[in-house]
Amino acid sequence: MNKQILILLVLGLYICGLKAQKRKPEDTRMYHVNKALEIPLTVASYGFNVGYGFGYLSDQKGLSEESVLKLDRNDLWFFDRAATKQSVSYKDRAQELSDLFLNASIFLPGIIGLDKKVREEWMDIILMYLQLHAYNSTFYIGTAMSINRTRPIAYNTDAPMEARTEKGTRNSFFSGHVSTAASGCFFAAKVYSDLHPEIGNKKYLLYGAACIPPALVGYYRFKAMKHFPTDIITGFGMGALAGILVPELHKMKRKDSGIAFNPYVGEVSGLNIKYTFK
Repeated sequence: MNKQILILLVLGLYICGLKAQKRKPEDTRMYHVNKALEIPLTVASYGFNVGYGFGYLSDQKGLSEESVLKLDRNDLWFFDRAATKQSVSYKDRAQELSDLFLNASIFLPGIIGLDKKVREEWMDIILMYLQLHAYNSTFYIGTAMSINRTRPIAYNTDAPMEARTEKGTRNSFFSGHVSTAASGCFFAAKVYSDLHPEIGNKKYLLYGAACIPPALVGYYRFKAMKHFPTDIITGFGMGALAGILVPELHKMKRKDSGIAFNPYVGEVSGLNIKYTFK
């Protein structure tokens, strides 16, 4: 997520919030964000990502020409080799389309803001969404910095040497584009399902629909020779998991469900942990 997209996202969510309905009482809300703790952590995460992380990855030195000439796609797992054989002439167009679907997927969750129950909890949901993208990006950056996997284009002998050795060609694992798209879409499906338990198993249709935008992003990242299939699958899984876990971990405690921590003191002291299924 670049700086321009981040600014538009924050402004758009703020405008939606201004139009929101009066918030629910604390004890009837689905979610709760510890603002004193989580807002500073989220801001710090964005500061690291925008101020250092993304710049570090994009400026990372590529492979030397000598190293590129030694690459052999046959050394790759067979499942990943197809990524190195894509059309060089379609590469730039595929990258444009992957960016287009990524940007659309970031704002797509705003659709659930039309729902009354979502608007009643708009502040916590917006903060969770911003937190989601902050932490998801931080995890992607940390992983890419650690692994330094060479992108598929470096293996393509039809591509010009400039493209095979350019900066940022060692950030293949995992796909940040796909992870970002999946996290937003699954977040929307999760929040709507939580607030509308009456839809029952129809929620799986929402999760099915949530798969489409990141799948399109992943397809075009593959065609652009930016990522191997394993990079895309991993990014999809990580993003989907984050999109589900962030709302789940912010659910309000209920008397009849959740985790209860009860300290006790007697002949011995300890902590009783009780989980009740709803």
